[in-house]
Amino acid sequence: MDWRLFLYNEGEVRTTFSFVELPLLVMNPTDHDPFQLLGEAIQENPRLATMLTQLWRQLDTAQDLTQLFDGICQALAKSFPSSAAQLLRQQSTGDWKQVASAGKAAPVSSNQTQAWMQADITPGDPAAFSIALENEPHRLLVLAGVQGLPTRSLQAIAQVTRFAVKRFIENQNKNDRSRRLKAMLTMVQRWQQSDDLVSLLNEMAESSTEFFGAERASIFLWDKPKHQLIGRPALGVEGGKLVVPDDKGVVGAVVQTGQPRRVDDMLGHEVNRDIDKKLEFHTRSLLCVPLLDRKGKVFGAFELINKLDGNFTTKDEQGLMEVAVHAAAVLESSQQIAQLVESRDRIAQAQAAEIQLIGESPAMMQLRKNIDRIAATKLPVLVLGENGSGKEVVSRLIHYQSDRRNQPLVAVNCAALPDTLLESELFGHEKGAFTGAHETKAGKFELASGGTLFLDEIGDMSLPGQAKLLRVLENHVVTRLGGQTDIEIDVRVIAATNQDLPKLVNEKKFRQDLFYRLDVVSVNLPPLRDRGNDILILAQQFLEQFSRKAHREIPMLSTDAKDRLLAHPWPGNIRELRNTMERIAFLCDREIITSELLPLETSTGPQVHQVSAQLDLAAATDRFQADFISYHLERTGGNMAQAAKNMGVHRSNLHRKMKQLGLLDEKE
Repeated sequence: MDWRLFLYNEGEVRTTFSFVELPLLVMNPTDHDPFQLLGEAIQENPRLATMLTQLWRQLDTAQDLTQLFDGICQALAKSFPSSAAQLLRQQSTGDWKQVASAGKAAPVSSNQTQAWMQADITPGDPAAFSIALENEPHRLLVLAGVQGLPTRSLQAIAQVTRFAVKRFIENQNKNDRSRRLKAMLTMVQRWQQSDDLVSLLNEMAESSTEFFGAERASIFLWDKPKHQLIGRPALGVEGGKLVVPDDKGVVGAVVQTGQPRRVDDMLGHEVNRDIDKKLEFHTRSLLCVPLLDRKGKVFGAFELINKLDGNFTTKDEQGLMEVAVHAAAVLESSQQIAQLVESRDRIAQAQAAEIQLIGESPAMMQLRKNIDRIAATKLPVLVLGENGSGKEVVSRLIHYQSDRRNQPLVAVNCAALPDTLLESELFGHEKGAFTGAHETKAGKFELASGGTLFLDEIGDMSLPGQAKLLRVLENHVVTRLGGQTDIEIDVRVIAATNQDLPKLVNEKKFRQDLFYRLDVVSVNLPPLRDRGNDILILAQQFLEQFSRKAHREIPMLSTDAKDRLLAHPWPGNIRELRNTMERIAFLCDREIITSELLPLETSTGPQVHQVSAQLDLAAATDRFQADFISYHLERTGGNMAQAAKNMGVHRSNLHRKMKQLGLLDEKE
């Protein structure tokens, strides 16, 4: 608005005023030089310099606009005896209200100011003047009781006051902008820490009401196929979720037009009162802006309700538009992350489904139960079993059934790593740590952080390597080769071996402390030869799998072929059976596979001897039982309890049977 200086003289009738307008405060290049004006004014009235200096100092001391106006009023009142200065602010009703004052003379009343601003302007002697403040269109500074003040002095006072207020407001806007941005960034950082969409929306609403000084806030997401807006949080609604049509009310208008809307007391008819009734709430004022995705398309709206101090302003609207940009980015990212997590869950479920523990033997049924229990814990696991018995399959199944299934599963074959590479491979190295280390490399522990590290053939790790591994397991930190910084890790370790670790501990080939650290939970895998009919189930599974790959009909196994598969000791366990069925599927073109077609090598391991057909049934039965028991005792190193368990009988029954067969001395 224009800057104007008014001079007025109060007559006998207090509501009658005469004015002289001096339009000298709109400083165009052709107008009076402001510095020349100040110089001339000070020459006419030397004490004006002190007053103008006091006015200017208010910029350094005032903390806010109210303090600035108080200081200006006091400086003006002190400079002119029997005068009074006051600051008036125009209300939304049009009336003027005093917000700052100083001095002895009776200030001009609001009614007088109102009448004065609307009166005709005619010349008269100066008794008071008023300055309309730039950038504050609803504020007016009035100095009353001034007599005989030269025109140049009035112009100088108005000029300095105008400039001081303008400069203060500009600086305040800059500071407010800086504080606002800082607070906004802090708010957005808190949003990014939310774990799920509902908690994110609640955090957005709570922080925004505090930031803008509003009673409530809601974020609406647009479900276009259903023509609905889903708002959260919604106090007073079950589940904290409000569902409204996308073409109703202020929010509906915002998402349909993509334009912000402000509603105050005067425009309350735009508010959807049906929602107010549902929420048992009264909306006085409302500010709503659209949420735009990266392509500029509306996908929701951000709404503030009931400004605590009056109505929402243009400044609030601009601020909420800025906040909405950050909110949209966080929401879009959150939804993408949710989709990514959902996709990763599906992938993990698919991978877990592909890992099958095939078999119906009692040992396999118990193994499945053990894996379910173990997967639900965070404990390290030691998987024991012969080569080819499925140790890696079990380890993968434990990982994909645990809460780490969406994190990495990293496998390391300890037997394949020489001592010179073990530390670098497991713990990583810094650039230049050794010859050939041209760049920094993260180790397997770092790569598996958050997930699972599978250490296969742990029994073959060297003693120095075992010591370093123990430190990592105890302290949960790794230090890269050539580095000085400890790197924290969160890794579940699953170790596997086909060796007898207690025996290696006794032989000082494996650290006892590391063994106890790994052997918190152990899983013993039965060899294939002890799984009975599981051999045929696995054989059929592999035969079907490889026949499909070979694009051929699935052949059948003859009875004698099945008998031979059951009688074979399978020193290579499942891996040997798998390879056998693969060779048959690709190389044998017969529709029926007989025993002589099975590419089984003669085992050099312990076997149950063939029973002579010349024996009668009782003798043949005794011979078979004696050989069968001897075989299992040999496999368990004479451990009768373990042998009984492998054979599926009670230890006392085994002891009694061995006595009957003459396998025990009388003393035993």
